[in-house]
Amino acid sequence: MMYISWDPVLIGISYLVAFIASFVALDSAGKVLLAGKNTSLFWRFAGGITLGVGIWSMHFIGMLAMRMPVMMSYDLGLTLFSFAISLVATTLAINIAVSGSSLSVARLLLATAILSTGVVSMHYVGMSALMSHSDIHWNPAIVLLSVFISIVASGVGLWLAFHLRQNHKGAVMNRIVAALVMGAAVCAMHYTGMAAANFHSGQHAMAGGVSEAGLSIWVSATTLVLLGIMLVISLVDSHTRTHRLTVNLRQLNNQLEIQARYDALTGLANRHQMDSLLQDGLRQARDAGSMYALIFLDLDRFKAVNDTWGHFVGDELLINVVQRINAHLTPEMTLARMGGDEFAVLGPNSSTAQVTELCTALVSDIEHPFYLCGHTLNISLSAGVSFYPDHGQTLHELKLKADTAMYNVKNDGRNGWAIYHVGMSQALSATPGLLQDLSLALARSQFEVWYQPKYCAQRNDSATRNRVFYCPPPFYRRWKKPV
Repeated sequence: MMYISWDPVLIGISYLVAFIASFVALDSAGKVLLAGKNTSLFWRFAGGITLGVGIWSMHFIGMLAMRMPVMMSYDLGLTLFSFAISLVATTLAINIAVSGSSLSVARLLLATAILSTGVVSMHYVGMSALMSHSDIHWNPAIVLLSVFISIVASGVGLWLAFHLRQNHKGAVMNRIVAALVMGAAVCAMHYTGMAAANFHSGQHAMAGGVSEAGLSIWVSATTLVLLGIMLVISLVDSHTRTHRLTVNLRQLNNQLEIQARYDALTGLANRHQMDSLLQDGLRQARDAGSMYALIFLDLDRFKAVNDTWGHFVGDELLINVVQRINAHLTPEMTLARMGGDEFAVLGPNSSTAQVTELCTALVSDIEHPFYLCGHTLNISLSAGVSFYPDHGQTLHELKLKADTAMYNVKNDGRNGWAIYHVGMSQALSATPGLLQDLSLALARSQFEVWYQPKYCAQRNDSATRNRVFYCPPPFYRRWKKPV
């Protein structure tokens, strides 16, 4: 029996090649779900070819790791044939396993049979490529063990390739672990098959063929080129996808920010954005020592339009109202929609005369009929105005005063405008205050019933002279005749 030694460096390199090939194949399978039809086909074939090249390269690097007393050469035809077997088997198996939304048992068994047959055939055809004057004797039990390992490794590898397609959190780490397992399984099959070969001491190499040095160069070059190309393509694709995802996320964030700050129907600033703009405007007015006007606008009888003709007509009416209002605003002014049929105009550096002219024009313009969707719509406008710094120093004060002025106009008959003054707050606060007091007194049982006697003017006597009061518990009073 010929003495054989092993090169540990080449054994380690063979495992590294198997690991890299397995990882690239799993990564390519993971891109199948994310790609279009044509791109998906490319990644399926790329994954299969990469795995085939990796298994074939690992096999011949393992053979080069086997140190024999004689220099061996390899038959070029059989070597290329083993390479073709590996490519075809892995490509077919990967395409069968990863294509489709589910992996049935029948598909898994078929793909496993193809891959394991290809790997075993590639291995033993590659072993038979050794050119020597004597035959290799095989241990049948160890050969069967290598076949069994190949079947198990193929089935596990294909199952992992399918189930690790999802690019969820931790997918890369899962693929690395799976590639380590697959690489170890491929190496175990190869070195088990190598252990089944017995070489006689009289064996020596035949002339011709590819030398070990030549084979090592070709295997190394093929492996490095193909795996390098696939790694570069995979990295470029991942970078492209990441860039596209970043762009999409940036666009989505911009859309969400627009939705959070602007009204979807009219495109105007919403209440949140209005507060921000008003706060900035007040700060600038404070620094410049200028006036700042806040005008609250509310449409009269708008609810009747929604109730009668529906919200579609109401939305069209709001859009047309915005167009009419914007036609009267200066470039420095900002129109915002606070919600429903309520709007606000922010007027930096606005004098009383300018606001007077603006409000008069707005009330007059909105009063003209709107012709929408085959209907003639008549509404009016109520507006309230507050000024910085005359009516308040803060955002809350100005909004409260403008709102008070607007509701004062509504209480006076609507279809008009007014600038806030102190008397408006006193008039509007009386009714809400009385209602609050009445609700609180009812909850505390603070009501009392007082009776007013009735007198007969002709007789000049009391109608209740012969009656007495009977006082039952609170909330219930009645008359009771004397016994």
